Amino acid sequence: MRKVKFKVVYINIEGRRCSVLAGGNYRLDYSKNSIVRAREGTFGIAVFKTRKQADTFHKGRFNEKIIRVRPVGRGKAVKLVCGNQSEFELDNFYNKRLMSLTILPPLGTIFYPAVEVLE
Repeated sequence: MRKVKFKVVYINIEGRRCSVLAGGNYRLDYSKNSIVRAREGTFGIAVFKTRKQADTFHKGRFNEKIIRVRPVGRGKAVKLVCGNQSEFELDNFYNKRLMSLTILPPLGTIFYPAVEVLE
């Protein structure tokens, strides 16, 4: 059985848990006991290896929560991620149509093709 990882999610006004930063079609919902699959053509679903790393990213921001997830598939670390998480910028980043601002991913970030939401 795979080791539990940690995902920071945003709690929207309707109480749904979704991607913190990714916008538009890249925003995913994280319902309890569901398997969430990454959008095809992306690095995958970003999670943190430890709760401490997730806490550092989260920093107690309003309407965010750290949830436990179980990775599905092979994980990978990447050197750079898109610096702006709007749908337009993510489209450009993944399709290499225009130059996009890139940044280092937060410490402990690893990407998986899917996750099982445990809580």
